[in-house]
Amino acid sequence: MYKIFYEQRALIFPNIDEKTLVLDATAQELETYEAQKIHNFFRQWLVTPLDEDVVIDHLTPEVLSAALCQTFVMAPAAGGVVLHDGQFAAIERHGIPDLPKGHLEEGEKAVDAAVREVQEETGLQQLSVVRQLPSSWHCYFYEDEWRLKQTSWFLMETPDASSLQPQQDEDITEVVFLGPSDLDWFLKNTYRSLADTLGLDLHQLLTDN
Repeated sequence: MYKIFYEQRALIFPNIDEKTLVLDATAQELETYEAQKIHNFFRQWLVTPLDEDVVIDHLTPEVLSAALCQTFVMAPAAGGVVLHDGQFAAIERHGIPDLPKGHLEEGEKAVDAAVREVQEETGLQQLSVVRQLPSSWHCYFYEDEWRLKQTSWFLMETPDASSLQPQQDEDITEVVFLGPSDLDWFLKNTYRSLADTLGLDLHQLLTDN
């Protein structure tokens, strides 16, 4: 299943695996008409004040890839779930609890960007990458264009939680470690794209630790 989030609502593609998407694709001639229809729908959905999710279950990965490329500028990002002593590192930005993340620099690998962004946003320097987690996808309007951010998430561990320092020039006001008793609060108050994508993993990780 593939989901794209915009604020608190989602487009849900139950028959699409994100691994089948090719986001530098150009539609083939027979797919162009269908891709254009989906592109037009995307543009309407983005500016319509609907609260409910929309399920689309009839697309091929090729048509969806082409429609996404017509609609959005891709903005790849990466971030980390950092564990220490049965807790995970969270930040607060603009009053919203979140996980540390940021955009990839040109030519940068997602895992390298994830480590760099966690270090910059939290002050944590001793990080070990354990494995990759599911990616989250959300869209936003910036500089007169719609952008689609794929955030590649990585599970990390740190032996030292004493160096927490929020990156204030990125509007981060707090960095804390949260435990199992804080998790429901965090998931309720963070972005839906993050809660839906990583909620089960976070529950499992904190239970295991």
